[in-house]
Amino acid sequence: MDDLARLLIERDCGRLPLLFAKYADTGDHAALAALFTEDCEFARPFQPDHPFYGRDRVQAIFRDRPPILVRHIVTNVLVDVVSETEARGTNYLGMLSNHTSTEPPQPASTLYVGGFEDHYVRAADGWQFKSRYGRVVLHQGGPMPTIPAPSDEARGLK
Repeated sequence: MDDLARLLIERDCGRLPLLFAKYADTGDHAALAALFTEDCEFARPFQPDHPFYGRDRVQAIFRDRPPILVRHIVTNVLVDVVSETEARGTNYLGMLSNHTSTEPPQPASTLYVGGFEDHYVRAADGWQFKSRYGRVVLHQGGPMPTIPAPSDEARGLK
């Protein structure tokens, strides 16, 4: 593979975490879900041990959550090209949110910092997430939220 092909793959895959953040912040759950393959795996940073399976389950996470004013800040995006059809990547993520109002500006609650380990594949219509595993590693301004484990059905296991 030549340098230009590698750079194009790095660019295309490197856009996916940025688009994910944009769509999560704007509530565009359909566009967010389209970033994933049909048979994807996705683990939310707050629940890294409970991955969801399938694009429809990923969309449901974002479609069905209560309204939230949130901003994801994505940095340190690194993509390692494996082949012309596969790449792996990591990125850091900061998240601030307000759950009482969706009208900006609002005070943010806790700052959460973590990241994702991504597996990208080239699909018929471009690069997509095959898997995306997140984890929170630092938080400031409050405790980690207590989120009940999702059901096997919600995760796409049944």
